[in-house]
Amino acid sequence: MVDWKLWRFIFLTSILEIVIIIIIAAVLGTVFPQYLFYIVLGAIIAAIVYVWISYYIYKPVVKHQRVEPQDELIGQLGVAITDLTPRGQVKIRTRAWSARCTSKSVAAGTKVKVIQMDGIQLIVEEIN
Repeated sequence: MVDWKLWRFIFLTSILEIVIIIIIAAVLGTVFPQYLFYIVLGAIIAAIVYVWISYYIYKPVVKHQRVEPQDELIGQLGVAITDLTPRGQVKIRTRAWSARCTSKSVAAGTKVKVIQMDGIQLIVEEIN
């Protein structure tokens, strides 16, 4: 499966790197015209090596950025980080989420359960 997010990042950074190499090659080509062939060849090799190295450096980084599916959060237990009156923040697993409670208020530190999602906001209820 092709990781388009990774390739888009590599493409954009490669374009920037190639522009910088072209500027450097143009300056060096004017100062040393007898070495213009080697300067251009070096620039092409540098660009290819940059793309190759970027792929192997950034592939693990992008691969481990996981977004939790919304359905996966429904039914999860967590703790209110702030007072939910009725809005606040809760901690589910290791992440803090914006939340709204079904009752009037929930004190910080109270255990809550996710019952629904409203966009990226969790709707929670207090666990007795």
